[in-house]
Amino acid sequence: MGVPGDEDGGGMSAFVVFSSLGFYPVTPGIPAYNIGSPSFSYAKINLSNGNTFEIVAENYSEENKYIQSATLNGTTWNKPWFSHSDIENGGKLVLVMGNKANKKWGSDPTAAPPFSRNNKRMIKTECSP
Repeated sequence: MGVPGDEDGGGMSAFVVFSSLGFYPVTPGIPAYNIGSPSFSYAKINLSNGNTFEIVAENYSEENKYIQSATLNGTTWNKPWFSHSDIENGGKLVLVMGNKANKKWGSDPTAAPPFSRNNKRMIKTECSP
């Protein structure tokens, strides 16, 4: 049930865990995660399907809380989000951190997350009963 006295059934606790890893879901039902600043230099998620998803924060420190650049599965990643399938399929998100914001990283309008102000598209989802 999450944090004692927290009446949301664990939702806030889940957000804290996600955010500490360096990403978090924004909109329920949309399989996309926004990238934030991780609280660890390395984390590994062991998935129930046998795959793993790793998060590496290079140059991690309390002062270096801004993303300078990123790669997802070895490919340059200039979007401030990724999809659930990127986790589900296993992989590695590497964030290079610095002490000043890189205002160019993730700022291109085409990099906007699904359902943002400038991006009305939705990631294709498949639901089964």
